[in-house]
Amino acid sequence: MSQQRFDHLLQAIHSAVLKAQELTEEQHIMQIAKYFDEDGKPLVQELYVPTLDPDDDPEAMTTLTVPLLSLLPPSAIKIKELKLKFKVGLGKIKVEQADSKNGPSLDIDMGGGGGIFGKRQATAKVEITFEAGDPSESFLRINDYLVKSVV
Repeated sequence: MSQQRFDHLLQAIHSAVLKAQELTEEQHIMQIAKYFDEDGKPLVQELYVPTLDPDDDPEAMTTLTVPLLSLLPPSAIKIKELKLKFKVGLGKIKVEQADSKNGPSLDIDMGGGGGIFGKRQATAKVEITFEAGDPSESFLRINDYLVKSVV
């Protein structure tokens, strides 16, 4: 049997979820970095649009220098929900001197024991739901400033 402590399993699941959330945050930072050069200046696109002056020739155009960041809607994802279902065999409850701070531990069987056809494998059903998060306040302020710089 592959005996494991149940609290260690929960700690491992918790760490995995935190790491997944950290990866989404790192992706968001890398995404924002694509819109600025190495000196921190925004990357821009020049656009030609009709002038707004009614006295100008209708064919007259003006050039707008638009930061790329302001042209795209922000997209940040975050973990909304995690569902985890698995089967384990319950083992014995241990109370040891080392566990006096944390209380007793529960051993579980993760399905590593042999059988007539070899090792059984523990199975788990994992469902993770991601959702689009609201952009950060700092992103919105930077974007507002960049948009105002265009007008």
